[in-house]
Amino acid sequence: MKPFFMSMILFCLIATGCGQNAEPPIPQPPVIEKTVESKAPDLPIVIDSTKQIKYGPFLPAKKIPATPLVQGIIPKKLQIPAIQLSTLVEPVGVLQNGQMDVPKAFDRVGILAPWTRPGMKGNAVIAGHFDHYTGPAVFYNLRKLQPGDHIKVSDAAGKILTFQVNRVESFLADQAPIEKIFGDTDGSHLNLITCSGKFNKKKQEHARRLVVFSELVQ
Repeated sequence: MKPFFMSMILFCLIATGCGQNAEPPIPQPPVIEKTVESKAPDLPIVIDSTKQIKYGPFLPAKKIPATPLVQGIIPKKLQIPAIQLSTLVEPVGVLQNGQMDVPKAFDRVGILAPWTRPGMKGNAVIAGHFDHYTGPAVFYNLRKLQPGDHIKVSDAAGKILTFQVNRVESFLADQAPIEKIFGDTDGSHLNLITCSGKFNKKKQEHARRLVVFSELVQ
């Protein structure tokens, strides 16, 4: 089943989670004067030569990853305390044009199914809109997450899994690493996807894709 879906989602990030408004520019690190006794500040973002936006680089102490579950859970709710986000999760598939679908409602998110469930070994993937005609959508503040922030998913029975953010990266829409986001991995990972960058009215899409990479810790 997975090889089929991997071939279908080669272009799924071209329009996943896009809305109709351009994203405001990402804030750059403040200039901080150094003194003899000062310590190196935590920088919110670093832009490398590949033009990928990597958040860090001073990461907080990382929790020991939890052992992947055999079955995982079917998530019904997603919560991200750091950005005060609480929303419902619904299953979505792959459209005929190869794009990963998203919920019709702009205040909900969609988990790719059938695919890896949160908690299982591998990459579970949840996508959501960045904005829409009237303003911000469910994943508008996703870019504010930092390494160490927690992402919680819960099922209908109330079982809660906690994932810790490892990094937040922004890629050009046609250069998003499909294998890194959707492919196999030894741990239990949850990746959140939305749009980023300027909105192209002619193409009706944003220039970049923002991905939050997280790992099961509890």
